[in-house]
Amino acid sequence: MARLLLVFAVALSMGCFSCSPKAPDSEPTIAKPAPSEPIPRGKAEVAPKLVVLVVMDQLASWVLDMYLPILPDESFLRRVSEEGTFLQAALPYASTQTAPGHASLTTGVPPSMHGIVANAIYDPKHGPRKTVDDKTHTTLGNPARFVSPIMLKTPTVADGLLQKTDGRARVVGISIKARAAVLPVGKKPTAAIYYDSTAKGMTTSTYYQPNLRLPDWLRDFVTANPVEPLLQAWEPERPSWLEANFGPDPRMGEMFPIFPHDPKDAENPYEAFMSFPESTDYLIAAAYAAVKAEQMGLDDAPDLLVLGVSGTDIVGHIWGPRSWEYADNLVRTDRALGRFAAILESRGPVAFVLTADHGIAAMPESIVDEGGDAGRLKHQAVVAHAERAADQALGPGDWIAAYVPPLVSYTEAGKKQHEALDKALLNEMPKLKGVKGVYDAHDGAALRSSSRDIEKLVGNSLPVDPPGDLYLVTDEYWFDALSELGGTNHGTPWAYDRLVPVILWGAGIEKRSSDRIHSVLQVATSLAALLGVPAPALAPQESLPGVMQLPD
Repeated sequence: MARLLLVFAVALSMGCFSCSPKAPDSEPTIAKPAPSEPIPRGKAEVAPKLVVLVVMDQLASWVLDMYLPILPDESFLRRVSEEGTFLQAALPYASTQTAPGHASLTTGVPPSMHGIVANAIYDPKHGPRKTVDDKTHTTLGNPARFVSPIMLKTPTVADGLLQKTDGRARVVGISIKARAAVLPVGKKPTAAIYYDSTAKGMTTSTYYQPNLRLPDWLRDFVTANPVEPLLQAWEPERPSWLEANFGPDPRMGEMFPIFPHDPKDAENPYEAFMSFPESTDYLIAAAYAAVKAEQMGLDDAPDLLVLGVSGTDIVGHIWGPRSWEYADNLVRTDRALGRFAAILESRGPVAFVLTADHGIAAMPESIVDEGGDAGRLKHQAVVAHAERAADQALGPGDWIAAYVPPLVSYTEAGKKQHEALDKALLNEMPKLKGVKGVYDAHDGAALRSSSRDIEKLVGNSLPVDPPGDLYLVTDEYWFDALSELGGTNHGTPWAYDRLVPVILWGAGIEKRSSDRIHSVLQVATSLAALLGVPAPALAPQESLPGVMQLPD
């Protein structure tokens, strides 16, 4: 089981997934954090000195709506959804993956403009590679891994903040996933920190540290907080609560259905660690170390922290959002975020914006059990079907290079026959079970002008120079398979993948609610308003409700 968990974690990273850690100066540790009551924030009219964007990877609106009523009475998410502004927003594009989601949240534009179409793309020279893999800037502690934001084409809120403050503002992106740490904070952040299993801890790349040294604070954190003591077997905290709300464990479709889950059984426990609740505790401890070391929120220049909570996504993929594992992990994450927010609120005026980069589909087994149609679309099946259709239209040949969701890429021979190949595949690909339709990836402008919503969403996913030739859309409740073992995924234009919550609270935030579905792109405009800087040039002009007009 554990060896397969490692295989899945590697696939997920492509985008298809006491020795207690200590924060500096005796602040709460991961293992036994100090309990705290909500700390009064003072008047909402006070401008924040620190703005925190919390991106809970994969937290769909339908998932949070399911959990809020049943979370513990002391739930942090319940409290802030009641005290602050609680909204629903839609991603205005079809490629609902992690990388385009994080890029869109701070650029205020869709993938057609910022250029991050998916988590990974097909490179004719290197094969599939991540959109943060520039083949140049190595990860400190893992020279085989490359990370930078070079593919990002448009500025972020962070870039505008640094420009307005002449570089005095501190901008930090931090996540378990590299793409979630790197893309939201632009080209010149103070730091972009992510986890690497080979480095066995939080690290960064030579793009940010050309001197080949970790920042002093990060080196000290990694030294003081080894991951090894956190590689503990995972047992649910409240089995009776879990069974009362979700029924017996396990549910259909789970990859590794039986508790306990022990990372030490894995071929690489440090890779498996990313799918365990302790990874979120570790991440948040590192985030506070960054805040402390960079003295964020303590001077007259506002600062920006982007915290990408990856665990909700990784656990969701493996066990699904209605599993005991997801519920147990969400309760622990909720508690950890509450402690972190309380500490930050005690340091000075701070504003929080919590949202998600995309949603998630329910397990296909549960949809089928309820009488619906659902399933997992295998990559090999897509390529094989496309090759057969190409051979029938053009004669035997090598026409299809790869399928890296959501894009099918042609070989050089296929590109030379682009028009004929398009015609054949546009007709034949929807005959493959699970495929709704395909679109010429070079027709982005025309698709954006379409009167059909799904075509507009696809068009908003496609830049002028798309990293593929054919955009594939699955049927509703179908998605690209991550593993033969089961699990679930996202990446489609359907509502369950595009609708996400947005919760704002703290300094500069009123108590509001709204039935209107807003645009996720307004998050960038709202962050800029809270920071007192201009929004990115092409971002929406209007902030989200609840963001107050504050004096400069």
